[in-house]
Amino acid sequence: MKDRSAIFGGVWRMLALAACWFLGLGLGGCTESPERVAAVQPTDEPVRLVLYNWEEYLGRDTLDRFRRATGIEVELRTYEDDEEMVGALLSGSLEADLIILSESAASELVWGRVLAPLNRELLPNLRHVDPGIMAKLQIMGEDYKAPYLEGYTGVVVNTRHVDRSPDSWSVLWEPSLAGRVAMLNNPFEVIGAASLLLGYPLNPEPEHLDEVRDALLEQRPLLAGYLHDTEILNKMASGELWAAQSYSSDALMAMEENPDLAFGFPQEGCAAWVDVFVVPVLARNADAAHAFINFVHTPEIMAEIAGELWSATPNLAAREFIDPEVLESPVVHPPQSVRDRCTYFDDFGSSESVSSQMKLWAELLSGM
Repeated sequence: MKDRSAIFGGVWRMLALAACWFLGLGLGGCTESPERVAAVQPTDEPVRLVLYNWEEYLGRDTLDRFRRATGIEVELRTYEDDEEMVGALLSGSLEADLIILSESAASELVWGRVLAPLNRELLPNLRHVDPGIMAKLQIMGEDYKAPYLEGYTGVVVNTRHVDRSPDSWSVLWEPSLAGRVAMLNNPFEVIGAASLLLGYPLNPEPEHLDEVRDALLEQRPLLAGYLHDTEILNKMASGELWAAQSYSSDALMAMEENPDLAFGFPQEGCAAWVDVFVVPVLARNADAAHAFINFVHTPEIMAEIAGELWSATPNLAAREFIDPEVLESPVVHPPQSVRDRCTYFDDFGSSESVSSQMKLWAELLSGM
């Protein structure tokens, strides 16, 4: 549940032209057994998988269990937002075998030709994944992205201090909460929330941006800041913040610490998201990367991760093993009436539209 700051689409497309010389790497073979996943071809040196992920976005025992099952050592490196990761990938300076990042960021990296297509033969456990999600993630019939966890973006409030239900983005524009409100440090989430509040799509059309800008400039004096998701989680749990834009899984973890908190899906609409695994085209250990993806999608393993992180999973077989309290949570798995009003960011639009949104974001940050 980390900062899903989508990357500056138009800028990405320009940078991607410089990355087109990258060549794809071949992927070796492996075999499956239930928890002992694909075996990596033996070498004289111990196999090491370099995994980039957001902080605390795996199960407590995931890496140890993978090492015991496969003999593969994982070097976990963390990062704060997608912009940092994409810049490093496009520059060719990143040593990584596997990355967990937002689906929208991964799509842009596919067009930048810095990701390798996945070998489905090495990922038999993807048979457990919702076919609709797998189809959504395909690009030109290729699997560049394997799903990890999914969720929603909405509003979390401290009911001790807020007497309104968190079922509208307008709560985050409430003058009485000045200094106790925060928005995500994510331009598209912030702009999308304002656009939805005004009755426009999650990805606003260029002609709507002036109204969106006015709404966000009106809100800015009320904010404690545009904060990373973990900071929002911690400050909501401690009571320092009273209302915030939040990812559903983060809100649920904060709610475990502070029973006064409540999360809501705005009536105006909200963002749905999927985080994914990707393998860089220059990965040194693509086989090990595939082995890890396949391991995580072992139903029992995925159930442990989703349960610990209070997240939804597109792995349908895992749901049999998930803690019923998590599985039955209306925040983790909201009813169809809620899902119907949640949309994915998908394409952010033209380069002109993305550029305009980035100018607005820079203006918002300059006043904080």
